[in-house]
Amino acid sequence: MKKTIALVALILAAIFAVSCSGKKSEVPDGMKLASDPKAASYTLYVPESWTVDMQTSSTRAYCSKEDRSSVMVMTGETENTDTPVRAWWESGLSELRALYPDFEIAAEGEKVKLGGADAEKYVYSGTFDGTKFKYTQVAAVKKGVIYILTYGAPEDKWESHVEEVEKMIENFRFSK
Repeated sequence: MKKTIALVALILAAIFAVSCSGKKSEVPDGMKLASDPKAASYTLYVPESWTVDMQTSSTRAYCSKEDRSSVMVMTGETENTDTPVRAWWESGLSELRALYPDFEIAAEGEKVKLGGADAEKYVYSGTFDGTKFKYTQVAAVKKGVIYILTYGAPEDKWESHVEEVEKMIENFRFSK
């Protein structure tokens, strides 16, 4: 009887050890894969409750039909593999100023990481079609490609998703 109990305990311990040491899911808790692994050279996870509405080499997801706060990842070739993110940012400023007459920069060039690569973070706002929007853009250059993750929301909803977006940035990965 003691041998049977010891054997059962040993088997249960082995099962427990295997289940604990097994490879964990790569998908972070409370999130789902948003990017298309066959088309995108990166991996983007978004909260499970968000809706993914574009999966090509670019990815876009939004919070809900009532709250169109969204995240988008776009990529583009750079002229030079050493092109700094700052040059990309400065080249687009005139377009942002034309789109938003009240364009305002809240934060510019904060050093962060995106998928382990050096990146820069920009926060800005502007009014479009009567609604004030706020944006965060995190951009990194890797192997001659610029990766731009943009979070945008009406200004009154922007703060409510900042933690979710930080988790998206934290779990962003390059796949190629």
